[in-house]
Amino acid sequence: MTTFHLIHIVVGAWLAIVNFTNILTPGTLLSNNVVLGIVVALYNAYFLFVKSNVDAKPEGQG
Repeated sequence: MTTFHLIHIVVGAWLAIVNFTNILTPGTLLSNNVVLGIVVALYNAYFLFVKSNVDAKPEGQG
């Protein structure tokens, strides 16, 4: 498991847990979800377009 996967697990768990608890107020919760969504999108775009580092293998190299 790479750091790439670990970060997705941690962020996904945070987003799942925080929505069902009273840790954040509704306004803060909205900001939290928007900011984390943008961070994850930028992080994924960086790995996809800049590093060209994806786990998918070309067809036939399974």
